[in-house]
Amino acid sequence: MGAKEQMISILRDRDTARVRFTYRGGGRSDVINADSFQRVANDLASGHLNVVEGRHSTNMITYSAWAEGANSGNTFYLGNNLRWSRDFNALVVHESVHAFFDVTRTSIPWLDNEAAAYIAQGYYLRNSGYPQSRLEEDEPYEIGYRVARELAAGRSGSDWMFILRDKLNTDSRYSSYIHGSFSGDG
Repeated sequence: MGAKEQMISILRDRDTARVRFTYRGGGRSDVINADSFQRVANDLASGHLNVVEGRHSTNMITYSAWAEGANSGNTFYLGNNLRWSRDFNALVVHESVHAFFDVTRTSIPWLDNEAAAYIAQGYYLRNSGYPQSRLEEDEPYEIGYRVARELAAGRSGSDWMFILRDKLNTDSRYSSYIHGSFSGDG
């Protein structure tokens, strides 16, 4: 199975289908659920979205909405990932949130785009039984896991949401774009 087919399978699996939450931020409300991931899976299957392997030397995935430099738009770029792990699956879920906002032509602050993606990633890890003890404390995906746990328990998760947003606002890895806006172009 190629990477693209594997990603489609991840986006259609039962743990991903159980990711469902409403993200409220930036004066808007966005629903992330099984339909969101199904949309991205369908766009991958139809060839509207692409996958390029080996772009990064580390364990990471990125999504490029627009053509820029050596990147083509509507493309997932994979790194040196252990592709048969829940970590990889969670990264696919995270980047698929960005792809969903792109294909639905959503305009959203990058802060909210990243926060929603980290919550979805945390939800996937929680749904798949990933032990919280294996998460690196105070990393955005660990905080997203905590938000997801609160939301799944019927609580607002607002305290953890505040911490996640603050982390993204102050983390140097995001400083080049986190205060800007994302506009999906389909």
